[in-house]
Amino acid sequence: MVTITVAGTAHRLVPAERGTVHLRATREARRSADVVPFVADLHARLSADAERYVTAGAATRWSADQVYVSTVQRYRRDSDVAETFQVAAAGVAVRFSDFAALSTWVTDAGAVDGVVVDGVDWELTDDHRREIEREVRAEAVRDAQERAATYAAALGLAKADVTALYEPGLRSHDQPGFEGARVVQFGHAASADHGGPSVSLRPERIEVSVTISADFTAS
Repeated sequence: MVTITVAGTAHRLVPAERGTVHLRATREARRSADVVPFVADLHARLSADAERYVTAGAATRWSADQVYVSTVQRYRRDSDVAETFQVAAAGVAVRFSDFAALSTWVTDAGAVDGVVVDGVDWELTDDHRREIEREVRAEAVRDAQERAATYAAALGLAKADVTALYEPGLRSHDQPGFEGARVVQFGHAASADHGGPSVSLRPERIEVSVTISADFTAS
């Protein structure tokens, strides 16, 4: 009797179904009185936009941070002299299901002075992600079975029978920190600069990847 230990892997690339946009209203000046009112007003405008998108059904949810103020030191150009500035900022995040509306908002908001586009997180819906994970887990098991059968046949042995199956991290010699199923994003999200927004949006494909290992016996 021979023990055959193999790994089984599978992955699926699935188009993103949700995109969470992260924007910040921000301003820097020497006095907090010159930055807080500006950021508070701009943040309120972004929050109102976010709520309208949710009400219209283009987005599923939104959230907003409180305005915070920090102090930074800036050195004068070609000098060792530092100057103190106050920076105010507040973020807004909106989870869109309508990608055309997402693109429109990022383009419009990114053109507003004081708005920074931090990026877009692409996601699957929770139910669809769990469905895909179940399917990919089954594919990983079939991959392990095929590998074991191939090795058994090459050794001139009969059908290999599984005796144990492990997700990563569950074998005693495995490195900790791995997951049986993982979700990885591919593609480009969004970018903008203060010289005029340059926004490129492309919904990412989400990779759902599963790796297992299994022990088989053949004789």
